Amino acid sequence: MDTFAEPYTRAGDDISLSAVRDHVRALEARHKANGVQLSGRIIHVCHYLPMTCTLTSSSTRDGVLSPPPTPPRINPVILPSPVEELPPSLDARPAQSERWKLIPRYGHSAMTSGIRSLSVTHEQLILGWTGDILSPAAPPDGDVNPSTGERVPSVRDRIPSSRIPQEDKDALDVELANYTDKNGFTHSNDETGKPITYLPLWMEDNVAHGHYDGYCKQTLWPLFHYLLWQDVATEHASADANYEYYEQANQAFATRLASVLRPGDLVWVHDYHLLLVPRMLRNAMHAGAVSGVGGETGGDVTIGLFVHTPFPSSEVFRCLPRRKEILDGMLGANLICFQTYSYTRHFTSTCVRVCGYETTSHAPMSASASASRGASLTRAKSRGRGGKEGAGAEKYVGIDVQGHVAAVTHCPVGVDAERVARDTLRAGIQPKLEALRVLYADKKIIVGRDKLDVVKGVLQKLRAFEKLLHDYPEWQRKVVLIQVTSPALTDSPKLERQVSELVAHINGEYGSLDFIPVHHYHQTLRKDEFYALLSAADLGVITPLRDGMNTTSMEFVIAQERTKRSPLVLSEFMGISQHMADALQAAAMNRGLAMSEEEKVSRHAALHKVVTTHTSHTWAAVLAKMLLSQINGQNTARQTPYLPRDTLKELYDNAGKRLFLFDYDGTLTPIVKMPSMALPSPDALTALTKLTSDPTNIVYIVSGRDQAFLEEHLGHLPRLGMSAEHGGFIRSPDSAVWMNFTASLDMGWMEEVAEIFRYYTERTTGSHIEMKKSSITWHYRSTDPEWGQFQCRQCQDLLENNVVPKRPIEVLVGKKNLEVRPIAVNKGEIVKRILYQNPGVEFIFCAGDDKTDEDMFRSLLLFPPSSTTKTTMEPPLSVMLVDNTKEHGDVELAVAPEAVFTTAVGHGSKKTLASWHVTTPDEVVEHMLYLVGEVPGGGEELRGYL
Repeated sequence: MDTFAEPYTRAGDDISLSAVRDHVRALEARHKANGVQLSGRIIHVCHYLPMTCTLTSSSTRDGVLSPPPTPPRINPVILPSPVEELPPSLDARPAQSERWKLIPRYGHSAMTSGIRSLSVTHEQLILGWTGDILSPAAPPDGDVNPSTGERVPSVRDRIPSSRIPQEDKDALDVELANYTDKNGFTHSNDETGKPITYLPLWMEDNVAHGHYDGYCKQTLWPLFHYLLWQDVATEHASADANYEYYEQANQAFATRLASVLRPGDLVWVHDYHLLLVPRMLRNAMHAGAVSGVGGETGGDVTIGLFVHTPFPSSEVFRCLPRRKEILDGMLGANLICFQTYSYTRHFTSTCVRVCGYETTSHAPMSASASASRGASLTRAKSRGRGGKEGAGAEKYVGIDVQGHVAAVTHCPVGVDAERVARDTLRAGIQPKLEALRVLYADKKIIVGRDKLDVVKGVLQKLRAFEKLLHDYPEWQRKVVLIQVTSPALTDSPKLERQVSELVAHINGEYGSLDFIPVHHYHQTLRKDEFYALLSAADLGVITPLRDGMNTTSMEFVIAQERTKRSPLVLSEFMGISQHMADALQAAAMNRGLAMSEEEKVSRHAALHKVVTTHTSHTWAAVLAKMLLSQINGQNTARQTPYLPRDTLKELYDNAGKRLFLFDYDGTLTPIVKMPSMALPSPDALTALTKLTSDPTNIVYIVSGRDQAFLEEHLGHLPRLGMSAEHGGFIRSPDSAVWMNFTASLDMGWMEEVAEIFRYYTERTTGSHIEMKKSSITWHYRSTDPEWGQFQCRQCQDLLENNVVPKRPIEVLVGKKNLEVRPIAVNKGEIVKRILYQNPGVEFIFCAGDDKTDEDMFRSLLLFPPSSTTKTTMEPPLSVMLVDNTKEHGDVELAVAPEAVFTTAVGHGSKKTLASWHVTTPDEVVEHMLYLVGEVPGGGEELRGYL
């Protein structure tokens, strides 16, 4: 990363909502003009549907009639505003056809509001779990969920999903099709909304609760908030418990999503509950399981992932037993978005350090996306060859996973500012506000409202207030702290006791019979009470130890617009603290209480502008804009289809003469830390032995390895041809003589390059130099990942700017290595030589995994597009250089276009010239074994796309 102090908001992000939507429309128009298929739909995948579902009438449940329904009751936490419609009459019973009662789910309101606002520009589909299906006979008492403001149903309130007949499930689909949230987003007079469709997901109760109450709340949520399990879990808890339910639930979401996908859809997956979905969906696409999408002929779907929680540093995240599965699941997305820049840094560092992936820099958009200059993408300086390419252009940082690059960025969530401002005008607020003013007429009021959770910093806030009274005795008896703590999702008796004891201590130390400095209310406030309290405050104090987007701070600013315009104190450990730079940092209570009116007004104006500009609607529009920016003029990276083994087998059997060309590292063997440890597996040796034993097969290893390594590990196969050092040397089948293609080249540059490599080796612990006869390579796989990559880039810049212009060489950036070789020697020239000398082959299979293998793929682009005719081949340079004593003419090739299988090892979206792909080296070997009638040593089935 180029900076550790990236501004939270960026130039271009403070434009109006209408301007962002204009950018979205311009992007889509340009994409369509370039032939990109767009459906005009955005599918949001959320853990919950934004409504609770109560089954009011079903004659088939348990084989008996349902009991009479309980009349609907007004929620005790959130009162309806005067503009909202009141519920039906309390004594009205639902009609027989009304099987379901749908009530808005009061949680994640910012996210839900933002999603619905996108209906101005796109058709919306919202896929989510139904949640627990409630019984109409549910008792009125019960606990309240602080995050939703609703009563948490007890076990006796819930109807097991297994007992709900399909008829009732179908009826819910009908109800959802006609559902309108009267409290939700409304269009302005000049806007025409597009439809919003709600797609319910049904899951078995044990899977749903093992997923959410188990792995999400007991493992991921504590980890993402820097709490390890020994700090919060019971003595019998395991960090890996319930992962199977998490995986099953994510698979259920991915399967349901795949059933509704169309080519050109945009998909947004929301939050940490569904981190495996992007990879699972992409797997389904490439396996051809999605109609019209993926597979061998389908289009592609652009996937975004937004993580609403904090993301911890790599040192914390690596404590997770399933860390690689989670990261790989996230990296299936095209775009991964976090709340703040620091979270993107943590994620990028985790991918590099835990998984060994590399970061890459790319332009955030193609020319067709130039209208999206305001997209908030993580910057990186241009590193074009010789420092010229893309000079001065901004670039984003992505994670390269076997050729698939996932962009990483950040975009802050806001609140629905218009609705919050409307709610502050509710009729019930003013009387409560006046009552508070009378009750604390001569006192300064400090307000705090948090869940009673260990990460919310309630204890630390109380201690800070105690220190205020101790260090500034002039505030004693002049200031009160009203701290409201709503119940957390899980009880914490120890924390409750500590808070109660500290409150009693402060009141005992600084209070009296007629004055109490701390008023602690452990309850969930009604909406009128909440906004009255925010409006009456002289200072807002929100100090969690770790949090993402705390919307209370934004609501405080909006509520203060019509009253005192009081300052706000925020914890620096909140994601939003960078967003609201004009708020005071914690430990600033005295300054906030003593602040002049002029400074209050000035700070409030700046905060109010941020809150009302960066709203939930703007956030959603920017997300759509950024996701569209990931699509280039060729409909994202071309999806390379998976290698079809049956077609491969058929053409192999029908061919009279066949040519096989294999790279070694990353193609026949996996990439390992020490190059000397990359030994061929028994299956790979079996495949090579079987192929070379057939006299109609010509088999070559075309590798960057030196001659000694290839001879040591593969020299026992006499009919195996070898090319070493990226085409610098070649040994024909049934021959022990190596031919040197660099003998006539100037190799004086090697010592100069070696001196530069020695300089960086001394300064990069764990790196080493590999000297070959025709090239020289600097390896940094065993170094610190980020430092090694930084040094590689510095070394590359030095070589390209100071050595390459003067010498006939080129610099190749490989997998954890940097190689310098003669510009006239490459794998492509060797492949041309082999093919020129064997024009009668009727079947060609060529496999490779990195940039050097693209030269092979390029040399095998023998036919013009859609050509079915034979083609001729000119004598290549590799033939002319060595065999220059005689004339060489063109030769006619016997191979047909459909019998040339250039195969890239890696992700299907990897940018490559190859026509096909497999995912791992094992799959290359398995396909070769299939051709010769063998199975892998373990007897496993061909895995296909992983």
